[in-house]
Amino acid sequence: MKRILSAILLTLGGIMLSVASDAAHSDVIIKGKIGGIKSGRLLLVVQSGEQQVDTLASVAFKRSKFKLSTTIAEPLVATLYVEGYHGGFTFLAEPGVKYEAYLTNGDDFYIKGGALNDAYSAHMLKSDSMRAVIDVLQLRYDELKRGNKYRSASLTNDTLMRYRKEWQQMTNDFLSSHDDLITAYTLYSNIIMRDAGLHECRRIYDSMGPGAKATYCARMIKDRIERLEEIAENAPAPDFTAPDVNGDNIVMSAVVGKIKIIDFWASWCGPCRMNNPALKKLYAEFHDKGLEIVGVSLDNNRDKWLKAIKDDGLEWINVSTLAGGKCEIAKQYNVNSIPALFVLDENNRIIASGLRGEKLHKFISERLK
Repeated sequence: MKRILSAILLTLGGIMLSVASDAAHSDVIIKGKIGGIKSGRLLLVVQSGEQQVDTLASVAFKRSKFKLSTTIAEPLVATLYVEGYHGGFTFLAEPGVKYEAYLTNGDDFYIKGGALNDAYSAHMLKSDSMRAVIDVLQLRYDELKRGNKYRSASLTNDTLMRYRKEWQQMTNDFLSSHDDLITAYTLYSNIIMRDAGLHECRRIYDSMGPGAKATYCARMIKDRIERLEEIAENAPAPDFTAPDVNGDNIVMSAVVGKIKIIDFWASWCGPCRMNNPALKKLYAEFHDKGLEIVGVSLDNNRDKWLKAIKDDGLEWINVSTLAGGKCEIAKQYNVNSIPALFVLDENNRIIASGLRGEKLHKFISERLK
């Protein structure tokens, strides 16, 4: 199974669920060796929600050998990692299966066992091989194009397109033969990687077969859909209360305005600061006509937050819980990156999101003539 970096995964925290000390009562047993580390603690974790990681089991190991066991009720995408080290090894864990593993920083690592895991590993081996060829062809094409060798570049591009088509067809054929966790995990991973919106998530979920929909990855997709529906256009904007620059609590729904902009930003966010002049211009033009802005900062340093407000001349309402990336308001609005902007009507319903620059100016001007 492909090794992954799991720094973000590990920062989400863990909850100890079940550690079985007797192999006779364990559904999953993993035996193996860890290359390059003589002793330590090995943990088995699983992402059980978009913002939650659970620890399924942990075990101390000596002389690089380990045996880890736990109980699971359904197939899961699990990650093994050594405590104190970055990175991890991901595989598909199934109830009642024994796994053999060799965990190392080199390319010869492996986790063997289980029909789902072995099938996915074999597919990824073929996929990685084809992608390596595609990467080489892409570099060759770019080099030829820069050298103005258009005929050779065109021929190379034809080969590149053929390999990409074959790779995509191979992937489609593989997924179509797996109405199970493999497909659900692949689709969920793509959703997270692209930060897919509501309509795309719905489309992807609806395309899944009954077997894939029965998996926990599909349930996480459904949870994402339900959360995105809460901040979809025409949905009531999630209300919140947060302290302003003077320490006074501001209730968002009580802020008066024909049009309100909720702007998520931070003093350390370069794109946010670059967008502030455009917001200042918009505020100066339309504030008297009914526009109000509530800036929600994802800072965790009050002094830096206040300095940025002063330096940028932000005259509208500014609030912050000073919780940084753990800001509950950002979670309410499903904000995964900033800047992020939501436009509300006078009834506190979301009427637009993600608008910037001229598009935002046009949208506001049409409603506050």
